[in-house]
Amino acid sequence: MLESLIRETDALETLTGDALLLVDRDGIILHATALASCFYGLPAPQLTGLPLGLALNDSAAREICLPATGRPALVRWEPLPGHGHSLRRVLLRDLTPLRAAKTKLEEAREAAKAGERAKSHFLANITHEIRTPMIGILGMTELAMATELSPKQREYLEMARHSAQSLLTVLNDIVDYARIETGAFELARTPFSLRETVEEVISVFRPLAAKKGLSLTYRCIGAVPQTLVGDPSRLRQVLINLVGNAVKFTDAGSVVLAVARIGGGQANDQTRLRFEVRDTGIGIPGDKIKAIFDSFTQADVSPARRYQGAGLGLAIVRQLVEMMQGSYNVASEEGKGSVFTIEADFSLPVSLESLRPAREPAAPAKARPLTVLLAEDNPINQIYVQELLEMDGHEVVVAHTGRRALEALRKKRFDAVLMDIQMPEMDGIEATRAIRSDASGDFDPAIPIVALTAHALKGDRETFLRAGMNEYLSKPVSPADLEAALGRVTGGAPASEQPQDASAEPAGQILDWTELLAKARGNTGFLMKLFGAFVAEQPGNLAAMQNALDEKDLPHLAFLAHSLKGAAATMCAPALRDASHDLERAARADDQPWAARALDALARNLDTVLAAMRAKLSAE
Repeated sequence: MLESLIRETDALETLTGDALLLVDRDGIILHATALASCFYGLPAPQLTGLPLGLALNDSAAREICLPATGRPALVRWEPLPGHGHSLRRVLLRDLTPLRAAKTKLEEAREAAKAGERAKSHFLANITHEIRTPMIGILGMTELAMATELSPKQREYLEMARHSAQSLLTVLNDIVDYARIETGAFELARTPFSLRETVEEVISVFRPLAAKKGLSLTYRCIGAVPQTLVGDPSRLRQVLINLVGNAVKFTDAGSVVLAVARIGGGQANDQTRLRFEVRDTGIGIPGDKIKAIFDSFTQADVSPARRYQGAGLGLAIVRQLVEMMQGSYNVASEEGKGSVFTIEADFSLPVSLESLRPAREPAAPAKARPLTVLLAEDNPINQIYVQELLEMDGHEVVVAHTGRRALEALRKKRFDAVLMDIQMPEMDGIEATRAIRSDASGDFDPAIPIVALTAHALKGDRETFLRAGMNEYLSKPVSPADLEAALGRVTGGAPASEQPQDASAEPAGQILDWTELLAKARGNTGFLMKLFGAFVAEQPGNLAAMQNALDEKDLPHLAFLAHSLKGAAATMCAPALRDASHDLERAARADDQPWAARALDALARNLDTVLAAMRAKLSAE
């Protein structure tokens, strides 16, 4: 009988891949299969007659660790039929491979998360770098349009402004690409003019079409409603991508954008529209049509391709159209042209007034005088922000660190705090958390706090809000943004639009005098005060950087470079700002040779800036 059980047990091991043992009522091993050796550290035949070493009180499966080897296993047992409780069969399932697989899975999951974080930071950084000159183009265009112009010059500048605004929208949407993929992106719902939206799209590409000798037109077919409710900026982005591709890939003939109503939507107050972009361009090979809506895909991928691009435009079109609950299609014949078609539902405004946000009552031109605590360690930024606030009639107290800001709050009543993020001793986030959790009664822990940051990345806003901040501003801070932010958190000024990135100074200049005057509201005395402080402080900072490099204290060097980067941006010194950024990256990468080269470049840029400032100071 026992021999029969042994053969059966060995066969079960072959089928299940688990170790099996036969034991008697006293827990003595009568037989062990080959795989049992890894749990006991002995060959299976030598286990016969040894104690099992496990309590078999409960037949339910449970995880254990074998005392002999420390190997994890899932154990369960069963009484053998016909033997009562005198014989039992014990199963040991090795958990080592499973746990190793779980560990690898967790590592892969963490790697994927790290990749997503790196992707988000990369997208935020690259679009920030591109947005900076684009905002400069917009700013210079606005200044040019404020001068005396001929009708033709004004028309050209309007087109340039529309083009820059459209490109800026696309750049911002690249950052949102990952959010669209994860479904964390929401469409706006606002009334808009369909005709104005379409005309803006056409006006962007009309100069290029004229240069190529193309006919670029649009037409509405049938009773197309001219006022819709939806997201006009996303519709504009879709059409800009489609019309832009059509003009780009068409060398002769025409490009036509046609809009038609094709029936009601899913509800009575909706309508479905078809947008068709037809061109007489180069067309798309048949084997490439299905792939062109994929990310980073182009019909021509050869190194010598004639038409450049990232291959992201149509992928964004696909995602946005799908978010609009719409559909997309393309028909093309190589050498004869293409027809891109999208369909989407839009709401019809039953009452436009009910859809528009209520008008806010007229607010005073200036916020009420406030007592503001400025927590900022950079002397240049201190002077700049303090002067802006004082010119608006506010009282300002400056604290150089987060810890000193807490001390100041205990000594004086303030209406709001402007909190720099990176400061020595205690940074802005730590200081904010300390303020919010304070129970001493010395000050109001709910005091409005506005973050000041030199470089806002995706996710920073959420981090600041979680820390307890009410708003944040990107450096260099503009007068309008500063006033608007204080108004939003104190209720004393108009709630204007969210702050824009103010670092819009054109690259390649020593000092952007036009932007400096705009920031100072024409107050040259204020600028000379800033220049004097900068000239006095920076040689010492440069010596501190050189000392940090010599002592291989790269974290401190990165901190000093970051501080100078913010000051250079405030002083509208784009080349120095870029050199500071390069040094900061080198120091954070712990690359000593790169940091040494970057510091040399920074020193040359700083000498140039200081010379320009000294010349201005001498002239004054």
